Amino acid sequence: MQQRILNWCLLFAGLAALSGCGRLPGKPKEEDRWKPPEANKDFADLYSTNCVACHGNGKVSSASISFNNPVYLSVVPKEAIRKVTAEGVPGTMMPGYSAVGGLLTDEQINILADGIHNWSAGQATAESDRPPYAAPAGDAQRGAAVYAQNCAGCHGNDGTGGKAGSVVDPAYLSLVSDQYLRTVVIAGRPELGMPSYQEYVSGKPMTAEEIADVVGWLSSHREGPAPGQPAPQAATAASPQTSDSNQ
Repeated sequence: MQQRILNWCLLFAGLAALSGCGRLPGKPKEEDRWKPPEANKDFADLYSTNCVACHGNGKVSSASISFNNPVYLSVVPKEAIRKVTAEGVPGTMMPGYSAVGGLLTDEQINILADGIHNWSAGQATAESDRPPYAAPAGDAQRGAAVYAQNCAGCHGNDGTGGKAGSVVDPAYLSLVSDQYLRTVVIAGRPELGMPSYQEYVSGKPMTAEEIADVVGWLSSHREGPAPGQPAPQAATAASPQTSDSNQ
């Protein structure tokens, strides 16, 4: 009887010792414990979970422009990264991640914007050396000449494709905004062999006006409104004229 009591005492003492040391069998390590999604404050993990599938990691080709593109990083304002991450781009495949119906908190969005923008460290050049990130589309007629000089060699004389794919395909243009077209013209897609605005013609970087005009030419091939823009109002039928008895 005494031996049984002693055994129970030893068992409870051992369990108490393990509990006090935090070493109960099966107890997970702190880093392995489940945490709610909003607790994630790690940039690399947030980026790989939410961004890498479309924007790549600098090692593989991606569906959209790579955030590791040095020219892109030198022209895009951090606030633009934050705004697009939070709100998305209506009418395109870019969703909004804000807490209002999104997946990320404002703090997590700021972590992503800061982290992406920090990749530009040591790469940025003087602002005067770069075209502005955003600007209205320019003149389509002038853009036709700009396209012929800078783009036709790869995309064909009419834009329907050559060594590279079509840039006037209606399906493509229905998925991309004018700002995306502008961004790609400026930054290129080096992972796909597309140069930046500085390299289309050797020794002759495109000017800000030429970039705007070629975007205007590309956009002019879009069937329907740009993504996120309302469809044009149909012309209202002319109302029947009423007769005036005094005339």
